[in-house]
Amino acid sequence: MTSTTGISDVNSNVARISISAGKKFTDPAKYGYAALTSLALKQLYGEDIGHFEFSEKLIQSIRRHLELPDQSDHVMLALFRGEGSQSEEVYVELVRSEEKAFSFFIVKDLIYHVVRGGKYDSRTRALILRVSKFLQIRPSSLIEMMEESAVKFLLEEKPPKPDDADTLKRQRNRKIKRYALVGLATIGGGTLLGLTGGLAAPLIGAGVGTVLGATAGATLGSAAGVAVIGSLFGVAGAGLSGFKMQKRVGDIEEFKFKSMRKPYSKCLHVSIAISGWLNDQLGETGFWTPWKNLKISDEQYCLMYESQYLLELGRSIDYLLSFAVSLCAQEALKMTVLAGLISAVAWPATLLTMASVLDNPWGVCCRRSAQIGRKLADVLLSRTHGNRPVTLIGLSLGARVVFYCLLELSQRKGSEGIVLDAIMLGAPVSGRASSWSKLARVVGGKIVNGYCSGDWLLKFLYRSTTGHYRIAGLEPVTWRHPRMSNVDLSSIVSGHLDYANKIDDILISLGYADEEVENYGLRRCLSSHGFKEHTEHVLCRSQSMDSFLSISKGGSKSKGIKNIEFKA
Repeated sequence: MTSTTGISDVNSNVARISISAGKKFTDPAKYGYAALTSLALKQLYGEDIGHFEFSEKLIQSIRRHLELPDQSDHVMLALFRGEGSQSEEVYVELVRSEEKAFSFFIVKDLIYHVVRGGKYDSRTRALILRVSKFLQIRPSSLIEMMEESAVKFLLEEKPPKPDDADTLKRQRNRKIKRYALVGLATIGGGTLLGLTGGLAAPLIGAGVGTVLGATAGATLGSAAGVAVIGSLFGVAGAGLSGFKMQKRVGDIEEFKFKSMRKPYSKCLHVSIAISGWLNDQLGETGFWTPWKNLKISDEQYCLMYESQYLLELGRSIDYLLSFAVSLCAQEALKMTVLAGLISAVAWPATLLTMASVLDNPWGVCCRRSAQIGRKLADVLLSRTHGNRPVTLIGLSLGARVVFYCLLELSQRKGSEGIVLDAIMLGAPVSGRASSWSKLARVVGGKIVNGYCSGDWLLKFLYRSTTGHYRIAGLEPVTWRHPRMSNVDLSSIVSGHLDYANKIDDILISLGYADEEVENYGLRRCLSSHGFKEHTEHVLCRSQSMDSFLSISKGGSKSKGIKNIEFKA
């Protein structure tokens, strides 16, 4: 919600800037800053040996950045290794006792410190998000705002005349001050001041160098600044939208990215959304329509792949559903006369006779989605998107693409630090811990498995293997890890068919969309465009299928019908 704090509130604090700008924070405050980063890294990667070297180097880099004594390295590394019982609350209080606004400066300074090297590692962004959580900095849009200001800070360097030292000094001072101003006092008429209750006011306009020291505020030269931006965003600067598959790779016939929104500015975080099968009503718009309300980053893409085969699968599912609805109606009628006529331990034989219609296109799409996942891994490793973290989210076969992309990355060198979060919804992949544990090395942030135990369609597709083969989209993954989350979506979706229709509710529950979105109604209208022709027949059909064939302890959800339970 936009703050009521206006421009006048910002102007009223201008007089305080000169006082705050002359103040340097003390060594205890810097020590608290460094300690919080060490504890955040411990929570994120304390159990991942593969990330130890990265974490220790980052801890030492931050210590040098803050100009703390060399001896403090031993203390910070001990905190990371868990040698001690101190919690983050101790250091949060230490930071706040120095200056309340220092909490915001820590996050802002961390961003600048890491991006000025030309690489924004996904593990570093995960660290920044965790430190922000420690300091109770909400919402995540504030982090994006600070990232944007860091990019502007790098972009606005102008080469001075070589013989004009005064010009160089003035430009340097203006640039440092502008970095502190961008995204704080000027965006949204003082929005930040409203969101933070004015806590950030003392740091608005305070230079990086005046707070932490001259070394921290050292700017980049013009040529260096251009090089850093080129490294962060890729030489071409077009991002993933500029990627085109030059030739057919293996069996892959279609593979391209489509931008889902026009970024307002250079974004330091990229997200890629991947859908499952398509239908004739929506066509290829089904690649991006479900993700209209996705809010992971300002730069978001959908992956368009193998539309011919995904459409064929969609038609097969549609055909099977038409048959299954008729079957369910017949079985329901029988149940009103003879309770228990249908066996609770087997799929109806009449339904099994139609399985071949679906099995072949499903098998083809499963094989191709795995290949697409490996191709996506190649694209990410090529750094077409630059040196920025990427969040991957997929549903159904799209989740399978994400999974195989991560598996491929786990087998390649130099694949760490690319992927931030990985969200897989209704994933038709193995749920074995041995497979999922490989993902920890290549995912810097959260690994999310969204499942529905009553997903009758996914259970039907895996009916011959579910007795001994765990499916991630049907149950929790047994791998236990601090960054692994199993989310039961059964309260939102009744089965596989509901994922696309209820993706907004799912995204809200996972924190990747707002409850109040300006175009929410429009997206709902768009997502149901093709179904209007049948007077909501298809939507009702999918709901009735999940109702009649739902695998749950309570049996059928259909009124008047009890204990109809189909098991593989």
